[in-house]
Amino acid sequence: MAKRHSNNITPEVAVERLINCFETANGEINKALGQEIPKKELNARVKLFVGDAFRKCNVDIKNPTKEGLREAMGLCKINTEKMLGPKAEPIIRKHYAEMSEIIEKLPDNGDKND
Repeated sequence: MAKRHSNNITPEVAVERLINCFETANGEINKALGQEIPKKELNARVKLFVGDAFRKCNVDIKNPTKEGLREAMGLCKINTEKMLGPKAEPIIRKHYAEMSEIIEKLPDNGDKND
């Protein structure tokens, strides 16, 4: 399947891709730390973790702004670094860059006005 290149990515698609990327990153981190977590459990943990970050940043996960996504993903990065330490840093850096690319594909309009 051809890779879709679109500058018209929606916030919903961005959140879905970010959760998938975060799940992949967490799987790699757990493997690097010698932990094996079933995929279903990993998915549930990631959704809770990401959802919590969105709530703490007062960002609507169903319709986030570009800035809101940046803020929530930044908090996820900080929290993951605190929890997992230096061993996870290269994996976090790699996937955070991928997540940032996804966010940057969102249009700038729709940022917070209130």
